[in-house]
Amino acid sequence: MADEIARSTRLRAELPSERPRRRGVYLIIAAVVALVAVVSVLVASSSNPSAISGPVDTSNLPNNGPAPALAAKGWINSGPLTSADLKGKVVLYDIWTYSCINCVRTLPYVRAWYDRYRADGLVVIGVHSPEFDFEKVHSNVEKAVKHLDVTWPVALDDDMTIWNAFHNQYWPADYVADRDGNLRYSHFGEGDYDNTENVLRSLLGVAASSPRADKNVKAETASGQEVNPETYLDVEHGQINAQLGEHVYPASGSLAPGDAAIEGPWTGENEKVTSAAAGATIALGVHAESVNLVLATATGKPMDAAVTVDGRPVPVDIRGASVHLDTRGQTVVTVTAPDMYRLILAPGVQDHQLRVIAEEPGLEAYDFTFG
Repeated sequence: MADEIARSTRLRAELPSERPRRRGVYLIIAAVVALVAVVSVLVASSSNPSAISGPVDTSNLPNNGPAPALAAKGWINSGPLTSADLKGKVVLYDIWTYSCINCVRTLPYVRAWYDRYRADGLVVIGVHSPEFDFEKVHSNVEKAVKHLDVTWPVALDDDMTIWNAFHNQYWPADYVADRDGNLRYSHFGEGDYDNTENVLRSLLGVAASSPRADKNVKAETASGQEVNPETYLDVEHGQINAQLGEHVYPASGSLAPGDAAIEGPWTGENEKVTSAAAGATIALGVHAESVNLVLATATGKPMDAAVTVDGRPVPVDIRGASVHLDTRGQTVVTVTAPDMYRLILAPGVQDHQLRVIAEEPGLEAYDFTFG
């Protein structure tokens, strides 16, 4: 494995569409025990977690000591919450960031638990620990919270203070504290929703006969099939041909599944690449069911980028929610705010050549994620 670097990424595993994102790339495991622990976490987040990880023994949960205080830089949907405010409550700490597809896919389940159990004493606190600099801008988070229908308190963890206090390494991550404020359970990544709900019910003292949370949760789920790995469009990760500063990159031709490249004039930075002129292109060999791309604009003003699949406009049957047809007959994505944009949503895993073409300088591209 390569040395760890500072920027975060998804931990590589056999089920790439459901693995949690991890802060630090290609982490070196120092001991076999640690490796086994990581593998067990990843297995638990597979597409059918209850069949693989088995039920959690809620009568014998470990006690991992007091939950850390929430030293937030701000709050959304609530004033600051202290240990005194949480006394006597069961607290679900959901660590997330708004441009993370894995995090977004868990939110309907968190919402269902919040709606069902808050009358029984459950408090949900979303800890927003940003991956990218634009996720540290409070107004961006406020818009995302509203758009994603996050109605519970959100602690803004701009400098990762709360993340570090939990010794956390993943997006998303859930930690559950009992009524005495002690941490009793944690889960990383997607999946294991029944186990998490069973822990909440046990710590809340909800009767076994009492109704569970809404079973008809409408949530996007990953297929569990092998798809493209998460791909960062920056200099630091070294996953594409980007260099620091402005350069003109040659056409890449047809790319193998999982490969990505930039073409034309781009400015490379450690966190992103920025188009230096109209026509600057991002090329990707797709092997996936869904393709998402984190985008922003340097000016903060809306900007269009053309999106093509196999050299043509994106067919309507695989067109992602963020792509629309313009008056010229092109399929485009309109970047209105720093966020994750959905480019492709196919009925199954497919192979394609995808290109995203900037229509002017200033298009910022950060990260591809897949399902």
